[in-house]
Amino acid sequence: MLLGDTGYLMASLARGENLWLGYVVPPVTSGVVLWALSLRHPDAIGRITIRLAIPLQILVGMVLTLTIEDPSTFSLVAGPFHALVVLLAASWTFLRLGLSETEGLARQDWFWIVGGIMIYSATLTALQPVSWFLRASDRLDLLAAVYYAKAAADVLAFLAIAGGMLCPVPPRSSGGSSSPPSSPWASSSAPSGRPW
Repeated sequence: MLLGDTGYLMASLARGENLWLGYVVPPVTSGVVLWALSLRHPDAIGRITIRLAIPLQILVGMVLTLTIEDPSTFSLVAGPFHALVVLLAASWTFLRLGLSETEGLARQDWFWIVGGIMIYSATLTALQPVSWFLRASDRLDLLAAVYYAKAAADVLAFLAIAGGMLCPVPPRSSGGSSSPPSSPWASSSAPSGRPW
């Protein structure tokens, strides 16, 4: 997500206009975030469902872009669609993890990371349609305010994600080995230990 935002900034500084990236970056970033969420989802059906959503959301986004969108302006449908898919997957993962949690939520890395993803994608869902409307109605003063508000929400989201990544790894209660828990990044089986 941060790399996508950096791409927008670099294109804007180099060319002055970066609206075309609104049709390229969202399918990539949403695919990567969906894959990460699938690795943390607590059950196999959830992991498979989120992984199946990756090519589907890319395909639907391409169809929307080619049939409805005007790439010379803000995205009304495709960009918000990708952000909404991530928001729904993150919300589902958050609820599933929350329902199975027996300890304090605020001490869990996933609480902050998935919560940050939810904040980021919720504001991104509304950003481009609101921007399109404000640009079409020549309200550039409000358009700037919308982007400042989005930037503030992004800072909050990235702080939450970073805070989650800095959460200490909880000790294993099995009493087995003193080695750190294995990471589920290496397999698609049920999460074991700290996935982020």
